[in-house]
Amino acid sequence: MVRPASARGGAEASARGLEAEEERRRRILDAATELFDARGFEGTTTDDIAAAAGITKRTLYRYMGSKEHLLFEIHDRWMRDLLPEVSTHSGSPERRIRAMVASQMRMIADHLQEVKVFFEEVKHLSPGKRADVVARREAYEQVLDGILTDGVAAGDFTVPDLRLTTLGILGAINETYRWYRTDGRHGPDELAELIADLFLHGLAPRGPGAAPASLDPGLPSRVPPVAPGPDRAQPMGRIVGAAGRLFREKGYHGTNTRELADAAGLTKGALFYHVGHKEEVLVRIHETVVGRGVAALSGADRDAGPAAETIARMIVAHFRVIAADRDAVAVASEEMKYLPAQARQRVLTRRDEFERILEAAVVRGRDRGELAVSDPRVAALTIIGLLNSTYRWYRPGGRLSPDDLGMALARLVLNGVSARA
Repeated sequence: MVRPASARGGAEASARGLEAEEERRRRILDAATELFDARGFEGTTTDDIAAAAGITKRTLYRYMGSKEHLLFEIHDRWMRDLLPEVSTHSGSPERRIRAMVASQMRMIADHLQEVKVFFEEVKHLSPGKRADVVARREAYEQVLDGILTDGVAAGDFTVPDLRLTTLGILGAINETYRWYRTDGRHGPDELAELIADLFLHGLAPRGPGAAPASLDPGLPSRVPPVAPGPDRAQPMGRIVGAAGRLFREKGYHGTNTRELADAAGLTKGALFYHVGHKEEVLVRIHETVVGRGVAALSGADRDAGPAAETIARMIVAHFRVIAADRDAVAVASEEMKYLPAQARQRVLTRRDEFERILEAAVVRGRDRGELAVSDPRVAALTIIGLLNSTYRWYRPGGRLSPDDLGMALARLVLNGVSARA
């Protein structure tokens, strides 16, 4: 039956209207993502977003309702299709892990800025919205839990700690948003293969007669202690500690100097006596964290010995830095955009030094035939991402001490999850 021309015209007009609505929604989300990335959630107003999207503020509220809802929609934009996709992968446990890593890497490559904004601004969601995000995250984690459990049941995998392995693998993949570049040497699928290989097979060589890397339980005792941070008994130490807590909870832009002074137990005048500007405290936090990290890896790299032990010492040393001050690590991970240009460059230079120390250790191990790795740079960045992601979930006083956790993560990196014949 042929529809009348008037009916066809009405349907076409309705379709065009839906397309226009979707295009406007896309422009709003693009504008919000750009602004949140450049200025942060607290530093961006709804007037800014409306102007950047070329709409009125009234239209913005008609589409999104609130700035917080916009942030949640940015998360939904890249997570909406990922869970259904990874839940339908089939085949052997190894094939499913490879497919899951590939799906996540393609998602990050396609939504790089949205992923960055979400992880660095999620603190600004209300408890209700955050609970929705946590529920989605847990559902996603359960997919990997299920794959690992199936692999253990089939005799394909050896997974001493299911929860730690899941958090470690997914954390490392999520952290690739910090270093993945669309013009880099590896595309998302090739990078996914390298990362999957690391977690499936580890850095320890495999083959006839090859045994898993065995780590001496006393290894942490040979790791130099973490360099001390600011003395919390002194005013400056109290200021830095209070700033770490507040900046992590409310963001740098969302914390004012009155709140900072009160949290440090100082008057506002005393605060300004010790720091000329809030920015100075942010710089101090960043430089302290990266300085302690470089010192930790350098100290762990001094002793001669097998490459596996060197990598394990570095992992334990870096995790100690994270465990010593999770607030400062969170701020250094999420608030770098607010650093002044010169300080940012100093921090980036030191961070590059940190990465080179670990990469050089991987290269030495490969060249001596003690480690099996095709791209030491990717391996080093993946290990660093695995460790840096732990500030989101590590809690002091848990069932494992920092050194126990560091050793468990080292075994994951060195041996992977695939059972060895």
